[in-house]
Amino acid sequence: MTAHGQFQGDRARTPEEEKFLKELARGIAGWPPTNPKLDSFKVFARIKPLVVILDVPGIETPDACTLQVAYWHDGPSGRTLEGEWGDSHVLDNHVYDGDGLTIIGLEEAPDTYGHFAANWLERQLKRPVERLDWLQGGQVKESTWRLQDSGKIIARSGRSLRLPSKQPDRVLKVR
Repeated sequence: MTAHGQFQGDRARTPEEEKFLKELARGIAGWPPTNPKLDSFKVFARIKPLVVILDVPGIETPDACTLQVAYWHDGPSGRTLEGEWGDSHVLDNHVYDGDGLTIIGLEEAPDTYGHFAANWLERQLKRPVERLDWLQGGQVKESTWRLQDSGKIIARSGRSLRLPSKQPDRVLKVR
């Protein structure tokens, strides 16, 4: 058995981080069977804050499409929880908008933050995702995955890192 029940990766460094992870695990364990299991999540404690990452199922792209949550028990702004859609880079994509999670300075117990994180992750996994494809010679040249409800781009593959100037040749519902 791995640390924190079924999580992969590092162990918590402090009792507060352990409480956060235990409540996060409890929340995830209560998800429907079609959602990811605990062993799909990886804990990173080698950096500060404590980070938990999930490779989002169903998004097949050369670079990872992840959901990331970060918990600071004693950060510069007090207790903090952030959640973001990301890639293979840890905590490089956080923006303060409706697609992310930002809780700063709330004096709640670590397990409350774990509960908030589990609920946010579950809501993100339920959001509708679509893939936009640009074709050339009948083959996919570029693809972009986006959240259908907000338009936020969560992954890309193909030749360029910016959106092609023309409309996509097809739009497919991923979920």
